[in-house]
Amino acid sequence: MEAIQPELLDKRGCFTFEDLAEGVEFERQYVITQQLYEKFLDLFGDASPLHVSDEVAISCGFDAKLMHGAILNGFISNFVGMNFPGKRTLELGVQINFVKPMYAGDALTLRASVKQRMEFSKVVTLQFRFIRETVTVAKGIISTMICDL
Repeated sequence: MEAIQPELLDKRGCFTFEDLAEGVEFERQYVITQQLYEKFLDLFGDASPLHVSDEVAISCGFDAKLMHGAILNGFISNFVGMNFPGKRTLELGVQINFVKPMYAGDALTLRASVKQRMEFSKVVTLQFRFIRETVTVAKGIISTMICDL
């Protein structure tokens, strides 16, 4: 991937519909910290053995207990609402496919690009990937509406 253009970095959180030509890309780093994992467990109570027991997860062929995929939805919400496109954005839907397991401590890059623009409704479709080092762990589509103020 090409480096993010400096003028795009300056627009972080404040992209307009006109800024979002097909192919425009943006990315941000996120980390699944132990604290984030514990807060997720406290808030939502999903204590499935695969998510809380290294022993169970390892017995099922994983390296350690699995992080909840829904944590990525939180990262997507932050990314869309605060970074790309930003504060003028209403998330309409997310389709996410989990490709590889995620573990506590994983550093992920969320990379998204504009796939489609619908001028009449000011809707932008983003194609995204979560990448750990060089491996895609999740990918999908985000639909957003841009409210230019």
